[in-house]
Parts: sequence; structure tokens; C-alpha cells
Amino acid sequence: MSTYHRCAKCSSDQMIDGAYIASAQASRIVVGLDRHPDRGPLDHPVSTQVHVSVCGSCGYVELWANRPDELFEAYQRVSRSTSAAPRAATP
Repeated sequence: MSTYHRCAKCSSDQMIDGAYIASAQASRIVVGLDRHPDRGPLDHPVSTQVHVSVCGSCGYVELWANRPDELFEAYQRVSRSTSAAPRAATP
């Protein structure tokens, strides 16, 4: 993603790129995937750090995954590996 962009809320060009969000224990947040919504648990959970951009004008915060390709590949792997298996009936 380009490091220069405008705020999605107020269109300001005063974006602060590369900020971070941390928990109370000062660990940065990640987004992860450990199960497929229809196919169940993944063999190997995957996660990536979250990129943060803050508008210096209105305070709007944008978040996006640094490596969405890794998340999508894990999602696709479980879809492919279980697509031939019959789905369990839901009560």
C-alpha cells in the first residue's frame, strides 16, 4: 500500500503512517486465522501484524493486515483440502 494517501473520513492529507496499537502489556496486535468458518480448524494457524495509519486532522484510524496473502493462502488451503470431504449435517 502506498504510504501517501488521504483520510477516508475527512479527506485530509495529514496522515500519520506506521503508528501501532498495543495491548496493556505493550504487545502489538496481530490479525490471525485458526479456523475456517465452514471447514473447521486449520492445521497450522497463521497471523500477521497489523499496519496502522492515523489521520492527524480528525483522528480517524485505519488498520490493515501486513501480509493478507499469507492469511488468504491458509484460508484457501483448508478450503481445497476439505472440499472433497462431505460436510457434516447441521441439526
